[in-house]
Amino acid sequence: MMNSRQEDSKDTNAEGKDSCSFDVLDHYRNIANKYDHFFKETHQGYIPILMKCLDLKPEHVVADIGSGTGAIAKDLFELSGLHNPIWCVDPSVEMQEVARQKKGVYPILKTAEEFFSNPQISENFDRVLATISAHHFVNPDAVYKGILRSLRPGGFYVQLNTVKVSLPSFKSLKTLSTQCFEREREISSPLLRKIGLNANLSQEEFSFSLGVKKSKLYERYRCRFISLLQHLSDDQIEEGISELDHEHYQNVKDDELINYECTMLVTKVEKVA
Repeated sequence: MMNSRQEDSKDTNAEGKDSCSFDVLDHYRNIANKYDHFFKETHQGYIPILMKCLDLKPEHVVADIGSGTGAIAKDLFELSGLHNPIWCVDPSVEMQEVARQKKGVYPILKTAEEFFSNPQISENFDRVLATISAHHFVNPDAVYKGILRSLRPGGFYVQLNTVKVSLPSFKSLKTLSTQCFEREREISSPLLRKIGLNANLSQEEFSFSLGVKKSKLYERYRCRFISLLQHLSDDQIEEGISELDHEHYQNVKDDELINYECTMLVTKVEKVA
């Protein structure tokens, strides 16, 4: 039987879906089958950072929040020789269908809020990670408190956020990206420091280089490879691509690589009590 606090939480989640999560789920429904293709190069850049910061041991029990297709979880599982599959928490049915095909993935079809409201996962995990997914938390305060409860003493939470991407962006997307980065900072820093009263908190920046073919870059935009692009119409995206082509890539052939750099902020919260 659901108690009053759980009912309040459920109402909050439903309200969040009405305001923003419905569009997000619709986005991932449309992009699920191409997600790994679009993010292959970026995920390859994330893995060395996560391997260093997570310091995984074979016996660790790990949860990946906003895990998508499980691509990152699969690589972490294989590279660290984990005995147990990684719990992959994501509310998208379509993304989880792709994740189920991967080794080392244990899919959980829930939002972060729903997952961490379960008292049975208290002190269940050695590591919890969220890779570019914290901006989707509808109730970040509840999520961060739940994460801390779910960690065993000495365990820690690792959150990866984008700080800067040197790849030129068209104006309308740049505006949306700035707003998204600001939201990530707003919801993450104060709340993580708040729950850090019973934990050690540290932050560090990492950078990596990568390249993408011009044709693939434009395909990613047209297919709305990131949820922010849901806010733009087809015409706005085409205008943005024309803007990029005119200002930056006029002399770049479709099969040529465009090289750029990503800077990521890793926030690490270690539970000490």
